[in-house]
Amino acid sequence: MDGATKRVSEYIRHKGFNLSDISRKTHIPYMALYDSLFNEKRNRDLRVDEFLILCNHLGVNPIIFSDDQRKAV
Repeated sequence: MDGATKRVSEYIRHKGFNLSDISRKTHIPYMALYDSLFNEKRNRDLRVDEFLILCNHLGVNPIIFSDDQRKAV
């Protein structure tokens, strides 16, 4: 899992968002979200379009999940 995918996963877990709800509202298949964010047996990174759709849905700037932004904080 790449750094941005891992940080999105941590953010979603920390905030207590429901993956089924996110899937329905974003039209990203549930299994794609699950395999990228929660399934430790799979090494699936979020695709760029999925990442951007998720950030939009969560109401966050995608830059907060970058390595450079985390180092600056």
